[in-house]
Parts: sequence; structure tokens; C-alpha cells
Amino acid sequence: MHHLLERQYKKFFKDGAEVSPELQSFLKTVSTTYDNNDKDRTLLEHSFNVSSKEFSELNSKILKLVAELEAEKKSVEKKVRDRTQELLIANSRLTELDKTKTEFISVAAHQLRTPLSAIKWTMSLLLDENSSNLTPEQRSLLMKGYESNERIIRLINEMLVVTRIESGKMSYNFSFIHIEDLIENCMEEFVGQAKNRNIKLDFIEPPSKLPYINIDPDKIRTVLQNLIENAIFYTRDNGFITVSASAEGDHIRVSVKDNGIGIPEKQKVGIFNKFFRAENALKVRTDGSGLGLFVAKSIIEKHNGEIWFDSKEGEGTTFYFTVSCSDKV
Repeated sequence: MHHLLERQYKKFFKDGAEVSPELQSFLKTVSTTYDNNDKDRTLLEHSFNVSSKEFSELNSKILKLVAELEAEKKSVEKKVRDRTQELLIANSRLTELDKTKTEFISVAAHQLRTPLSAIKWTMSLLLDENSSNLTPEQRSLLMKGYESNERIIRLINEMLVVTRIESGKMSYNFSFIHIEDLIENCMEEFVGQAKNRNIKLDFIEPPSKLPYINIDPDKIRTVLQNLIENAIFYTRDNGFITVSASAEGDHIRVSVKDNGIGIPEKQKVGIFNKFFRAENALKVRTDGSGLGLFVAKSIIEKHNGEIWFDSKEGEGTTFYFTVSCSDKV
């Protein structure tokens, strides 16, 4: 019998007192209930003790983890600060080196251009005045020298333009013109070059006069020269080049289309980068600088325009550019 029930039993029943079977059964049931309650309480107390211990251990682990994370955070923040400082110093150094490089290229290019211009003048004089006294071999050698000199001068001029663009010293002189007049005038420079290769060079005139547009004619001429010259270089003999211009909303769009070698798909992304040349272009022309399209893009963006292209390797390329009709540039 449960000890609490036994105490009450002895209080009300003397030793040897007769207890009925029903009461004995009732007391047994009550005793069992007391025993079960004790077991439940003991189990509950044990559970609370265990839970409290586990919670304490878990809390300790969490606090330890938080401390470790905080320490790691501070370590990472320090590394980031140190790395950022290193990058800032490196970037500053690169900026200084780039400025030095730009200044060097500018000075070197100017120093080279003067003697090269003198060589060009001398060769031109020899070809003009003594052409009848030259043998075919001599004339051929002079022409090769003249053309090589021209390529070097053109490369130097392109490098000077790039240095002015990068240093922000590129000057622009805007005026209102009809762009189709500029296109026709520019294309005349390439008639002989295209004819020598049996390349058909056409300008598709717009059905009516295009609006006056406020641009720097010399700079846009440079863009046209680069695009048309590239088209001639990378178009097969007996090919075609078509230039067109049209008004589209508040922009004038110009296109230069050829049926040349095209641009490989994987190399399209770098086409406007400095010194970039596609692999198939290198096979056709080894002396290109890879600066023309970079210069063209910089000039067009200065005119609030865009430049892009469509191309398929082996079938040809069409370059497009737009310039704004707005008076404000």
C-alpha cells in the first residue's frame, strides 16, 4: 500500500479491524493510482532535468559558435580591408603607369611622324619626277616602300587618336551638314583601291535629302574611313561593298555592308576592344592595328549614337552606326 494511503488507513482503522473486500479493492485501486502518480512525477522531473541539461549544453554550444563566427567575421573584415587597400594601391599604380604609357606613346608618335612624313615626301617626289627613268623593279620597290611608310604613318595617327581619347583631350568641332554628302566625298577616296580588286563600291542614296545633322565631320569621316577600309581589306576580289544612310526617328543610321570573310561567332564579343583582331582577319591582313573599331566606337558614343554589327563567318559583315539629330551633343 502506498505510504500516504497507509498513513491515513492507520489513522482511521485500528490494527485487526475487519475491512470489507470492497473497501480493500478500493484502497488497492487508490494505492495503485498513487504509485502511478509518483512514477509520472518522477519521470517528469527526470525529463525536466534532462531537458534543462541538454538546453544548457545546447546554449553553451550556440554561444561558442556565435563567438567563433564573430571572430571569423572580424578576421574576414580585416582581410577584406587589407585586400581593398592593396587593390586601391595597385589601381593607383596602374593609373600612373597607364598615364605614363599614354604620354610616352604620344611623344614617341610625334617624334616618329616627322621623319616618316619626310620619307613619304621624298618617295612621292621620286615616283612623280623620275617615274619615266625608273625600271619596273625600281618603281615596284619604291611603291612598296611608300606603301609601308603610309601604313606606319596611319598606325601612328591611330595611336595618337587613341591617346587623345584615353586622356580626354580629343577635341570636337560640330557643324550642321548633310551626312550623305560626307559619305559620298569619303567614298571617293576608296574608288581606286576598290577598282584594283574588282570590288563594287556603291552608295545607296536615300530617296530624299536627309535632315541636317550636327556632327564633327572630320571625326565621322574617320569612322567611315575605318569601316570602308576594313570592308575592302576583308572582302574577296570581285566582291561588293554597299553604303547606305537613312533617317530613323531622331537619329540618322549609316550602314556599311560587305560580302567578305565575316567575323567568327566566338570572337564577336571583343571586336571593339583595342588591338583586337579576329583570327581569320589576321590571315588576310597581317599589318592591321586593331585600333580602328575602338576609335570608331569612341567617336560615335561622343555623338550620342551607337555602333554595332551583324556578321556571319564566310558570308560577310554589316556595320551600323547612328548619330543623333539633336542640336545638343
